[in-house]
Parts: sequence; C-alpha cells; structure tokens
Amino acid sequence: MERAGLQAALTALRKGRADTLIVVKLDRLTRSVKDLCLLVDEYFAKERYDLISVCGMVNTHTAAGRLMMLNLANYAQYERELISERTREAMQHMKAQGVRLGVAPYGYKHGHKLDDKGRRVLEPVESEQAVIKQMAQLHAGGTLLKRIAAILNEQGTSARRGGPWRARLIGIILEREGQHARQRFRRALTPSLVTDRERSAERARVLRGEGHSLREIGRRLRREGLVPARGGEWHAASVAELLTHHTQPDPKLSIQRASALRKDGKSLREIAVQLQREGHLPIKGGRWYAATVSALLASER
Repeated sequence: MERAGLQAALTALRKGRADTLIVVKLDRLTRSVKDLCLLVDEYFAKERYDLISVCGMVNTHTAAGRLMMLNLANYAQYERELISERTREAMQHMKAQGVRLGVAPYGYKHGHKLDDKGRRVLEPVESEQAVIKQMAQLHAGGTLLKRIAAILNEQGTSARRGGPWRARLIGIILEREGQHARQRFRRALTPSLVTDRERSAERARVLRGEGHSLREIGRRLRREGLVPARGGEWHAASVAELLTHHTQPDPKLSIQRASALRKDGKSLREIAVQLQREGHLPIKGGRWYAATVSALLASER
C-alpha cells in the first residue's frame, strides 16, 4: 500500500485527474485480501472510480466483476502464503542437511568448489583470519573480550560491515573457532507443579491471615508450585473457594481459636471473619456469623 506508484495513482483518482485504475493483473495491485477490501471500500465500492484488470477478468463496473475480483484476491493471497510456507520448509530442510544459510561467517567466504552434497565450501579470508588470530592470542594472554574490542577499534580494524567491534561478537567468533567458552546463564528453575488441595488451602489461609488479596494469594501459590486440580492459574474466585475448603469441621480447634481471638479483644463479628479466613467451618457448614460464634464460645463453658 505504501508503494510510490500506487499512491500516485490513488492520488490522481482522489483529485479527479482520473476515474479508472487499470492494472495488468490483480496480484500486481495486491495479494492481500485485507488491502484489497480497503481499496474497494474507499475507492471502488460506491462506483466513484473503477478498477480494471487487463488479464484478470476484473471490472468493477458490475457486481459480477466485483465478486470475481474478491475471489481472485483470495487465490492471490493463498498463493503468497503457499510460497512462504514452501520457502520456510525448504530452508528448514537445508538447515537440517547442514547447509549454511545467509552470509559466510567472519573469517571465511563461500568458494566456488562444491562438496559431495553440492554445497559451496567455505574458504578462509586471509585478512580476517589474521584478525581472528590476534583475538585468540590476546584472549589466551588473559585480555578481557571488552578490552580486545577496544584494541581492535583503536587500531582502526573494523568489523565486516564497517562497524565497531563488540565484546559479544568477539566471543561468538572465538567460540566458533574453539578458543573461548561463553558463559551461559540458565533461567531460575521453577518448582515442580503439584496439585494438592489440602496443602493449597492451608497455605492460602496462612497468606490470607497475613492480609494478602485473593489475586496475590493465587500468584504466590503458583510460584510455590501449587496449582488447581486442572492445572493452569489460580483466579480470585478459585482462591476464595479454596479458603472455604476444609476436610472436616473440628469444633475443638474452632473453640480454641475463637477463645484466643476473644481474649485479644476481638468482637464476635471480627472473630467470625477470622475463623472463615483460616478455614474453620461451623459443624453444619456454611459461614460464621456473630450468633454462631457466640454459640461456639458458650459451648466451651
């Protein structure tokens, strides 16, 4: 769409210097259905201007011509994508066969001789090999890669494309020549993922007691390797459900916890909220309320 010739033609249409755009074939205009639909919508749909393809049976004067145009555009886009797929497959096959793709690495060039598989043999470039030799000698003497790059730049020795030398590029060249082993950093290993609802619920209650939000609890559980039953991520709703999970109500533990909170000066409503957060459930299930907490404390007496 940004081609100068196309933009000049469209400008001529907009300024009234022409009323018809003629192309040799439709795929010379575009092979993108999206771009063609944009052109049709802005120029050729309202019969303000016409589009004619000399070899493609396209004529926007008629509805049939516009239909044919869109069909041909679909085939053109299909052809473009098919060519792209074949190119990628061919390059992957060549790479699997050991064929070097792209330009020859620094220090070498593609010669005219072919190996037994028909691939061009790499031949050394004397001037670049001398630079590689200097790199190797400096590196063997304990000179840092960054300092080697500075020395080469000070000497006026430029890289292949005329740019300055960088430590990373020198490291790659020396590694390829067997003169250097780059330090490779590994990502921090994540803990193995475990589906343990009891453990997740216990941990979630601890985090909730510390005042973390439901989303933050979900993120922490995931980082610690605890995931839902079906894997994936914890969401606020699933964490909220997890906080209410308990294998079996334990009245003794609930009484002990309620009594401790009451001694700390908590109100019945505050005790109900805290018991719910920590996963203590009433005997009959459901939620804690001030009345049920009062009954719980009365049962202790």
